Amino acid sequence: MYNEQIENLINHALADGELTEKEKQILFKKAEAAGIDLDEFEMVLDAKLHEKQQTVKAAAPSVAAPKSEKFGDIRKCPACAAILQSFQTKCDDCGHEFRNIEAVGSSQKLFDLLQAATLRNSKALTDLEHQKNQRLESLSQKHNSDGSLVKIFGGKSRAQNQDEEREDLIRELDNGRINIEKSISKEKANIIKNFPVPNSKEDLLELLAMASSNAYDNDGHVGAEEEGWIQKTDQIYSKIKIVAEKDPVFLEQATNMVVSLMKKLPSKYKNFTTFPEKMKDKIKSEIEGDKKRSWDKKVKVGKPYAIAAGILLFIMILSLSFNLGMLLLLSIVGLIVTGLLLKKALTSDNEVNF
Repeated sequence: MYNEQIENLINHALADGELTEKEKQILFKKAEAAGIDLDEFEMVLDAKLHEKQQTVKAAAPSVAAPKSEKFGDIRKCPACAAILQSFQTKCDDCGHEFRNIEAVGSSQKLFDLLQAATLRNSKALTDLEHQKNQRLESLSQKHNSDGSLVKIFGGKSRAQNQDEEREDLIRELDNGRINIEKSISKEKANIIKNFPVPNSKEDLLELLAMASSNAYDNDGHVGAEEEGWIQKTDQIYSKIKIVAEKDPVFLEQATNMVVSLMKKLPSKYKNFTTFPEKMKDKIKSEIEGDKKRSWDKKVKVGKPYAIAAGILLFIMILSLSFNLGMLLLLSIVGLIVTGLLLKKALTSDNEVNF
């Protein structure tokens, strides 16, 4: 992609899967001297570093846990040796809470997978932009060497043909960019969908927090990736309802996260999951309370505008009665401005929708 000297420097710097600050400074200095865009260079360098780290990680020897000869392993509490059921996060006999049932940091693993996909997308887009510049430059050179001026018998001029050819090439390359972006969006949605839901309390809460916070960004639109996060939130919460059957504090923590997301989502997506029967009354009461507080706040915000509108309406009626055209016009304008200001005030109030 770059000249041989810079490629060799990159390979030497990344040979150990690490990139020191000094190595980075040397690479950037060489790239700048070669006239390479530094933002593009940093993006490519990050992608190469990640690929090298993955290669080093895959090559490292791993120690596999010995397999059981039994059909199913019997799990026991490390504190009192009581036999445990699947997915338990706390011992029923002694109350010992289990940690590290699976590797802690599921949300970090998911983030790393999504980040790697994003880096691959960035590299593909950078390569496409490089290809675009090369092809446009080649096309310009071709046009400059074209000696024909005008087609005979009323045909298109050379300039018109060149413009169309250039537009076709740009359209083709833009479609390539759109396809890359669609592909990465689909890949990220599949990563989210297929990422395994853990069993430990720490991982479940951490992953639920990540999923619920990414499921909606308050812009009124739910895209394909956000739908994937909503589905993942439902998957995680469904497992939590199983593992937290005898852990009400854990269940309440998770439920609060899910309810918080549900309040923000558009109506179409509100019923994305189901709540335990014993918590439905509490959740309903909380939502109704939020609705009332939202309404009371809107009434408080709108009250001054309502009073102003009433006064202007009274002036408008008087203007009609006494045929005062100018005053009538001013009152109509005032009503319109008051309505716009009220709408802006209610919109900026930023209340949640239910």
